[in-house]
Amino acid sequence: MPNGLSIGQRVRHFRERAGMTRPVLGGLVGRSDEWVKAVETGRLETPRLPLLLRLAEVLGVTDLAKLTGEQKLATAVFAGSAHEALPPVAQALARYPVLTSGLTPVSAAELDDR
Repeated sequence: MPNGLSIGQRVRHFRERAGMTRPVLGGLVGRSDEWVKAVETGRLETPRLPLLLRLAEVLGVTDLAKLTGEQKLATAVFAGSAHEALPPVAQALARYPVLTSGLTPVSAAELDDR
């Protein structure tokens, strides 16, 4: 990533690289799409550390320097390392087969009752 980019420009870069829209990123970090736009365009100052960590997590950035442009600082320093079982669980969830043939869809009324 080129030096000299603002945090907002970096957030936008990683958001677009992840294929996320502003509303999606905002929802995942508990903010609005207008908030994301304000950060990306520099109308808001740098988010505080807890929100930077959440942004990094959602965007898949493991080094805060990629978001801030500052000295290398791994997110694990603040957030702790992930549980050792997380990678295999995430992999299993990502590979879960969705079988639709031969199944009758559950009605909306039945889902509502549940």
